[in-house]
Amino acid sequence: MQLVVGRIGRAHGVRGDLFVEPFTDEPDKRFADGEQLKTSNDQFVTVHSSKWHSGKLVVHFVGVDDRNAAEAIRGLELTADVDPQELPEEEG
Repeated sequence: MQLVVGRIGRAHGVRGDLFVEPFTDEPDKRFADGEQLKTSNDQFVTVHSSKWHSGKLVVHFVGVDDRNAAEAIRGLELTADVDPQELPEEEG
């Protein structure tokens, strides 16, 4: 099952780091080192590293090594393969 887990925001610095707006209650899991995510333009990106900076999530993706490359993917949504059994059950 594909689940939207975030949206790529503006670049942070000159080394390709990006702010990501997480749409998940488990951002540390979904943006862990080595996680592969699908972008809304049907490409795949792999998380190289992630950290929290002033309350915002900053992610560096493999191969996105400068500000120009980072700006090129700004605004894309990120989806992850999620096992439906991992999702919390809805209260009803």
